[in-house]
Amino acid sequence: MTNWHSIWLQPSAADLERLQATVDRLSARLHTQRFIPHLTLVEDMERSAEDLADVLDTHFAGETAFSAPVTGIHGLPQFFRSLYAGFAPAGRLKALKATAVDAFGTGSVETFMPHISLAYGVTEEQRQTVLAKLEQDFSGHPIRFDAIAVVNSAQSIPIEDWKIVHTLKLA
Repeated sequence: MTNWHSIWLQPSAADLERLQATVDRLSARLHTQRFIPHLTLVEDMERSAEDLADVLDTHFAGETAFSAPVTGIHGLPQFFRSLYAGFAPAGRLKALKATAVDAFGTGSVETFMPHISLAYGVTEEQRQTVLAKLEQDFSGHPIRFDAIAVVNSAQSIPIEDWKIVHTLKLA
C-alpha cells in the first residue's frame, strides 16, 4: 500500500448498491474497469492514512447524512471523468468541499465539479450508446450520502488496488 490517499464522500448502502450495479453493468458492456462508486472531495494526497483519518474525524465530526439530486449524466475526454452522474456544486456538497479544502489544505471550491463516475475511460461513441438510459435512471433522482472515507487511491495507483482505510459515518 502506498502513502497516497483521497477523501471520498460515500453513498448510503441502498444508493451504493444501485450505483455499483450500474458500474458493473457498464463495465461488462463497455469493457471498462470496475470500481467503488464515490464522490471525491480531495484527491491524490501524499500523506499517511493515520494523519488523514485524524484530520477527517476532527473536522467532520457532527456532520449529518444528506441527499443531493443528480443533475444529469455527462462525459468529458478525461479518463476519470468520461462518464458520470453530476451534481450541482451547491448546498451541503459545496460546504463539505469547503471544509475539506480548509482541513486538508488542498483543492479548490471554485473548480469543484461534484460527480460520481459510472465508468472510466469511455469513448464518446461508447457514451452515446448508454447516455439516454442512464439519464432516465438517474437524472433528478437523489443520492443519499452517509459517510466520508480515507481511501488508498490516486491516479498513480491501479484502480483494482484502491482500498478504503478509514470511514467516518455521518449522523
